[in-house]
Amino acid sequence: MFKMFILILSLSLIQCSIDRSTQSLSDSELKILNQYKLFKPENNLSISPENEPGQKLALCLTFLDKESKRLLKYQEVLFYHTSNTGEYEPSDPNDESTARLSGEAITDDSGRIFIRTILPGNYGSGENNRHIHTTVKGATPEAYDIHFKQHTGFMGGRFINGSDQHFLADLKYDRDSSLVTILTLEIKQPKAQE
Repeated sequence: MFKMFILILSLSLIQCSIDRSTQSLSDSELKILNQYKLFKPENNLSISPENEPGQKLALCLTFLDKESKRLLKYQEVLFYHTSNTGEYEPSDPNDESTARLSGEAITDDSGRIFIRTILPGNYGSGENNRHIHTTVKGATPEAYDIHFKQHTGFMGGRFINGSDQHFLADLKYDRDSSLVTILTLEIKQPKAQE
């Protein structure tokens, strides 16, 4: 009976553990990253200063209309997240979107934005809840979150899979050991194209 209990407990712990393994970018992913690095300033956002503590992170993002699958061209998007210690440090204490690590960019004519920042820290008292808030101006709803597979627990993963406002990004290593993710976000009811 005791052996059965140990076996069940071991299987439960294995099932709930997070796979933190991180692969390197493939050659084709490196080409995509290099294309994003060449974007114009309005489509290329640096959220954190060069000397910001934390693991460097690059996000190669593409925004689509969830219904039509068309690219969201010239879409204004706000991004914000915590420091590597999990603090927002907002300029307005009542508004997290005024976080110290924040910025806005506009998608290019292919719905893409390139972001350079750091991997956010765990927020509050929880673990494995690192994410970047994404506000797509004029969409209904406007709020979306980017979570990271290597920093999301079992219950968080179930929540994300059941939501169309949360996206799970797979982190990979660039040649300089910085983290990179290539992700498509499907946005509900975006503003009308001009």
